[in-house]
Order: sequence, then structure tokens, then C-alpha cells
Amino acid sequence: MSEVQTQETASDITLFGEVRCHKTRFYMDALEERGLAYELAEVDRDETARQRLADLVGDPAKFPTFEIKGRKLRNPKLPDLDKRLARAGLYDPGIQHDERQQKFLQYMDPSDAFARYSKNTEGIAIDHIEIDISNRGKGIGKAFAREVLGYLEHQPWSVAIRCEFLQDIANENENWRNRFKTKD
Repeated sequence: MSEVQTQETASDITLFGEVRCHKTRFYMDALEERGLAYELAEVDRDETARQRLADLVGDPAKFPTFEIKGRKLRNPKLPDLDKRLARAGLYDPGIQHDERQQKFLQYMDPSDAFARYSKNTEGIAIDHIEIDISNRGKGIGKAFAREVLGYLEHQPWSVAIRCEFLQDIANENENWRNRFKTKD
């Protein structure tokens, strides 16, 4: 269960709004569903909160607005909120499948990790995995690769793995060796 914090409590997430506002309540529910502690800065009841919002966005009537680790985000769609929270290291929404770009993504800072694929008559072929150079050598690539393969293990598609790095990871697990095509 998440915790709503008072303004005196330091928080990485501040939600500026009014409890009577349906959008503010929507975001409160979203944060609670994600198990995230946050500060609710009620701009209709607290002059300090009102001024903080004005300082952040220039107008105290621009709510609901988030401040997440010092960065503002006004009235986002839930996927955009998840992305910002993930990039701030506060929430992990798991693997995201971007069908348009044919990628599996993991939101992270300073740039998202991804595994690129192409569609073929039998299913998909994964040909590349990438993480930011600043995250290399820390086990993050292997962890991401395992998450992608774990996700794909439960999908109905035939999966061919063309990327050598992913082939090595897949060959560590007997189920994955049997499930995925790792040889041409």
C-alpha cells in the first residue's frame, strides 16, 4: 500500500492537484496501484502548495501536475507517467512491446534498453539488443535479455534469435534452448 506524504516529508514524487478533481483522484489511484509513496500538494487548501505549483509551471491553476525528482510532468497519459517514473528509477512497468517500431523496451536512464525484431512468415526474428553504453559491464544487459526472453517464452509466436548475445543467454536455460530457434 502506498503512502500519501505531507508537504513536510521529502518525496521523489509530488502530485499537485485538488482532491475534488477527478483527474487528481485518477492519478492518486494510479500511484497507489503502483505502490508508490507520494506527496499530495493540495493547491486549493494550501497556499504554499499553490505557490510551489506556480513556481514550477507559472500558473497555480495548471493541475494535475507531477514533480518527479525535480522534473515537471503535466497531465500525462498513464504510459507517459510510467515511462517518467521508470526513467527516474522509481517504478518498473516491465517489458514494453512497441509493435510499430518492432522493439521490446525497458525504460531506463539515460536511454531505454531495447531488443529489435522483424516479423517473418513463421513469427519474429530478434536481431539486436542494446543498452546505453554507460550501463554496460554492470549486468544490466544480461538482466534485460533475460526479461525479454522470459516475456517471449509466454508468447504464441515462433521466435528466432539472431543476436549472438541473446543466443548465449537463451542457451543458459533449457526451456529457452528448446523454445527458441538460436541457430540459422
